Amino acid sequence: MRFLLLLLFAGIASAAFAQYQVTVQVVDLQVSVTDSRGNFVSDLKPEDFVVKEDGVQQQVLDLEQTREPFSIAILLDTSDSMRPDFETTTRATQDFLGALAPDDEYFVMTFDDKLLIKKDFALAGPRPALKLDLHYGDMTRLYDALLSAIDRLKQARYPRRALFLISDGLNTAGKGDLRLVIQLAQEKQILFFSFVVGGYESDLNALQLLTEETGGTYFDLYSDTPRLFTAYQRIAQDLAHRFTLFYRSTSDYTGTRKPVIKLETKDPHLRVKYQKSYYPAPAQSPEFPK
Repeated sequence: MRFLLLLLFAGIASAAFAQYQVTVQVVDLQVSVTDSRGNFVSDLKPEDFVVKEDGVQQQVLDLEQTREPFSIAILLDTSDSMRPDFETTTRATQDFLGALAPDDEYFVMTFDDKLLIKKDFALAGPRPALKLDLHYGDMTRLYDALLSAIDRLKQARYPRRALFLISDGLNTAGKGDLRLVIQLAQEKQILFFSFVVGGYESDLNALQLLTEETGGTYFDLYSDTPRLFTAYQRIAQDLAHRFTLFYRSTSDYTGTRKPVIKLETKDPHLRVKYQKSYYPAPAQSPEFPK
């Protein structure tokens, strides 16, 4: 009987150890912190943060504050509704490239009825030159373009990845959907930065949700946020002040689930931007639009 009890105890201990092995992992988040005036804050330590998963506090391990290069997808809406903003869009894109670090890499995709790579992966360099032969189509395959860009970022050279979108924010064609875009962006830890130049017909809520869920920034011309000529500077500053926060997660990863993250500082006057969730188990990759 004692032998059986020892075997039973050994089995329980082994199972407990195995469970511990699969239910603890280190999670990394791309984080930016601003004060009440919108100034970026970087002089922070791990003990300044509190992180929770599904309401359960986790252990913050470390911060990595070195500015690492980014791989960036730049998506330009060339549907007919964007025609009045063509010149502004092109100028803003050129300005944005000029504000990047020289070793950042980027590619440019346009989308309307078709998805077209206008410039493949290239380093920003000291003076990036962007000459685009653009045309306009009737429809807007917004979500298809986002999914295709996420897929293309698999070829990027850097682990830190971001997506910069200029659009009127209205999807009118294609098979993609917002839910899938958010899921895959969180899986691949891609920051989304959206600038919407549309009016009342734009799906502002969808793009705002997309950027907030991935930890990026959202701008539009019909709010109090900076206008287009300063928005690219703000995004470049955001990338420059991003740092990586590492924490130990004790959530149960035995099944595919999506922990909800809440990250804040102990200083209530500071605002933190970060990815709101992630997928511990990789989901099946869909067939991406071409």
